[in-house]
Amino acid sequence: MNQELITYIILGSYERLRGLKKPSLSDKEEYILANFTNNKSLEESLDKIISSSKGNLIVLLPPSTLPNTKSKEVLKKISMIDQSSWGWFQFDERKNNFIQNLKKISSSIRSIPNIEQGIYFTKRLYFSVGGIGKFGISPFNELSKRFYSRIDPQNPLPALIIRTKNLDLFQK
Repeated sequence: MNQELITYIILGSYERLRGLKKPSLSDKEEYILANFTNNKSLEESLDKIISSSKGNLIVLLPPSTLPNTKSKEVLKKISMIDQSSWGWFQFDERKNNFIQNLKKISSSIRSIPNIEQGIYFTKRLYFSVGGIGKFGISPFNELSKRFYSRIDPQNPLPALIIRTKNLDLFQK
């Protein structure tokens, strides 16, 4: 495990991630496509991907999103500190529709990130709480509860850069 390396894991089905271009990354970043299949448990697949990743800090992202430059700098600092930590990204304030507003309210009241926001955490913290748990309708719900049992989250980082309008993980 490389303390300085950040692993970005893009969540989605094989069909959804098939045409996705990998961004150009620095030598301190690792980029992995999750490529979930229907015949394998999502939880088991994600645990294997995270355990085989090389980075100290794991960032789970919806398809076609990336952290902005400011967020990447903060993530690098968090990775270098080598302390258990976790958090998520803010919603994009430019998107101001009814459904987005409901998600913002729900996320702020429950303090649980939505899949569109992404989540980051240290590998040590992830395995100390027993992994992802149940990857249901709200994928980060169980994981957030597990992390809260250990430590409070960091302040949300700036919103992700969205490169497409469709963030459906399992679109065909």
